[in-house]
Amino acid sequence: MGKRGRKPMKSDTNTRLEKSRESARQCRHRKKLRYEYLEELVSDREKAIVQLQQELERLRSISKQIDQHGMTNEIHQELIQWKNDPDITNLNH
Repeated sequence: MGKRGRKPMKSDTNTRLEKSRESARQCRHRKKLRYEYLEELVSDREKAIVQLQQELERLRSISKQIDQHGMTNEIHQELIQWKNDPDITNLNH
């Protein structure tokens, strides 16, 4: 009869151990998802920075041309194109 009392204790230990393992698996999974999310965030920011650098260089080029040659029809057309560029208007909002 003494063994009857011990067996449930061992079962409880196994149950607690399995719950602990499952909790650890869930924690690792959440950590993995967090890192994936952060990597995606960083990637999006890096793409936006590259796009902004390209636009800045484009504007520098236009400004340099204006300084050297004044406002030409080509420059005027490029400024209109730049103003109507959907990628640029999305960055402003």
